[in-house]
Amino acid sequence: MPSFPFITVFAYIVLNRFYPSQVWQFTLCALLLACWLPMQAQAAPSYTVSINGAGELSALITDNLELSRRQASDELSLEEVQRLVDIAPSQIRSLLATAGYFSPTITQELDQQSTPWVARFNITLGAPTVIESVNIVFTGDILQKNQQRMDRLRRQWSLKIGDVFKQSEWNDAKNGLLKALLIRDYPAATITESEARIEPSTNSAALSVAIDSGPAFTFGELTIEGLQRYSREMVEKLNPIKPGDPYSQEKLNELQARVQDTGYFRSAFAIVDINPEQPHNVPIRLDLHENERKRLSLGLGFSTDSGPRVQVKWLDRNFLGRDWRFESQIRADRNTRVLGADLYFPEIQNGWRPSVGTHYEYEDSAGVINDKTLTSARLTSPNKRDEKIWAISVLTDRQRIGDEFTSNRQALIGSFTYTMRRVDNMIAPRRGYFASIDLGVGPSGLINKKSLARVVGRATWLSPYYGRFQAILRGQVGQVFGADRDTAPSDLLFRTGGDQTVRGYAYNTLGVSQDGAIVGGTVTAVVSAELVYRVTQEWGAAVFTDAGNAADTWHDFRLKQGSGIGARWRSPIGPVNLDLAYGHETKEPRLHFSIGYGF
Repeated sequence: MPSFPFITVFAYIVLNRFYPSQVWQFTLCALLLACWLPMQAQAAPSYTVSINGAGELSALITDNLELSRRQASDELSLEEVQRLVDIAPSQIRSLLATAGYFSPTITQELDQQSTPWVARFNITLGAPTVIESVNIVFTGDILQKNQQRMDRLRRQWSLKIGDVFKQSEWNDAKNGLLKALLIRDYPAATITESEARIEPSTNSAALSVAIDSGPAFTFGELTIEGLQRYSREMVEKLNPIKPGDPYSQEKLNELQARVQDTGYFRSAFAIVDINPEQPHNVPIRLDLHENERKRLSLGLGFSTDSGPRVQVKWLDRNFLGRDWRFESQIRADRNTRVLGADLYFPEIQNGWRPSVGTHYEYEDSAGVINDKTLTSARLTSPNKRDEKIWAISVLTDRQRIGDEFTSNRQALIGSFTYTMRRVDNMIAPRRGYFASIDLGVGPSGLINKKSLARVVGRATWLSPYYGRFQAILRGQVGQVFGADRDTAPSDLLFRTGGDQTVRGYAYNTLGVSQDGAIVGGTVTAVVSAELVYRVTQEWGAAVFTDAGNAADTWHDFRLKQGSGIGARWRSPIGPVNLDLAYGHETKEPRLHFSIGYGF
C-alpha cells in the first residue's frame, strides 16, 4: 500500500497542474487523508499461532505452517491474515499425513480480542496409519543368481508390519534398499516402481516396491591420472582390487583412502563408468592431485589439558629421491616439549607400510618430571577399518619427583595393535563404534630387568539418534604384568584424568600418589556415559558422567567420578566439545575443551 507522503506529493503535483487554487489543493488533500487513514486501520496487528492436541508433532506444524513463517511480517493486512488462517487446516493435514495421520479433525479460530491476536487450531489426531503389508519385488541379474541376498534385503527392510507409516521413514527405507545394491555388485540398480496405498477407513498402509538390480559388475584394470613427482609402482602397490573382482564401493573407498593416507596426494578419486551394456571388467580410473614435495608448517593450538601449544613441522615427501616420506617436528606446550622424526617407506606389495621413528619428550605433569625417549620400527596395515600395527620399540626414561627421588627405567617391547572402526565418517562420526586391543611383550635380558607384558582395550560407541537424542559410551581397561612402576618406563604405565578421559580432573592427575606427585600405575579402568540432545544439525547440548583411575593393583583400585554438562559443535574438522565438569573427589568444577573422540 503506498504511503501517505508519497500520495501527498503525487497529489500536489497533479493539483498544482490542473487546480492552481490553494483552497482546492487543501480541500482535496484533506479528502485523501480521510480516505488513507481508514485504509491504514485495516492493517493487521501482530499475532501468535497456537497448536493444541498435536503433541510432539506441534513443532512440525509450527515450523512449516505458512501462517507461522509469515508471522514476523509487518505488511500483512487483515484480509491476508484471515486467508492464511483459512488455508492452514489444509496445510496441517498435509503435514500430519507425513507422520502417518491421514484423518485428523481440525477446528480453527482467529481471536481478535486478544493482544496480540491468536490464531488457534485445535487438532484431534485420530488413529495413526499402520503398515499392513510389505511387498518387495526384485528383477534383473540378482533374481537368477542370489536368492540369499534377496532374502537378506527383505529381512533388513526397516519398515516392519505394525509400524506407524511415516513419509520420511518410507523414503529412507527405499533409499536404504537401493543403496544396499548400489554399493556392492549392482551399481546400476534402480527402483522402477513404488507405492504406499493408504486406506483411511482402516488406517492401514500397503507398501510395494519393485527394484531392478541390473547386471552384476566386475572390476577391470587400474588407470592412473595426475602422476608427476611420484612413481606409478608406488600407487599400484596400494590397490586392493584385482581384475575380475566383483564391484564394491567399499573397495573403491579403500583404494582412495590408502592412496590419500600416504600423504603424497592432496586428493584421490577412484571412479568407474557405470554402463549396464558393459558391466564386465570395467576399468578403474584413479584421478590424483599431488602434494608439493616439501613443506614447512607452523601451528598454534590450545587445550585445557596442556594450555597453549606451538608446533613446527618439516615434511619431505621424496626424501633422498626414493619416495620416502620424512616428517620431523618440534612441539611445546605447558607440560611437554617434544622433538622427533619419522621416516615412512613406500608400501610393500600387500599394502603394508613400514616406518621408523625416534622421539624425545620432556614432560612435567602432576608433580612428576620425565625425560623420555622412544625409538621404534613399525609395520602398518592399509585397511583403516581393520587396522593392524606390529612394532618393536625401545623406551627409556628418567623420572624425577622433587629434589630427591630419581629413577632410570628402560624396556624393549614388541607390540601388536588391532583397531576396528565401524563408523559412518572417520573425521566426524555420527554413529558406529571404535574398538582396539593393544598387546605388548618384553622378555628379560639385556634391556628389560624383568619380563613384562601389557594389555590395553578401548571402545567408544555412538548410538543412532533416537529423535533428537544420542548416547555415547566409552570404556578402557589396561594392565601391566610382570613389572612394577619402579622398573617399567612411564609410557607403559597408566595415569588418567582430563578432557577425553575423566572430566572434572586435571590432565593425568588420577594415578598413584608418591611423594606428593601422581605417577603411573600398573592397572587402569575408565568408563563414560554421555547423552547428547541435538538442538540443530550443528549444535547440541550434553550431560555426562565419567569415572576412572589408575593404581598399582586392582585391590587398591578405586573409581573417581566426574559429572557435568557440555556444548557440542559439529565443526568441519570434527566434533568440538566444551564441558563444565564437577570432580566428585575434589568437589571443584573444571572447564574442558576438546576436539574429536578418544581417550
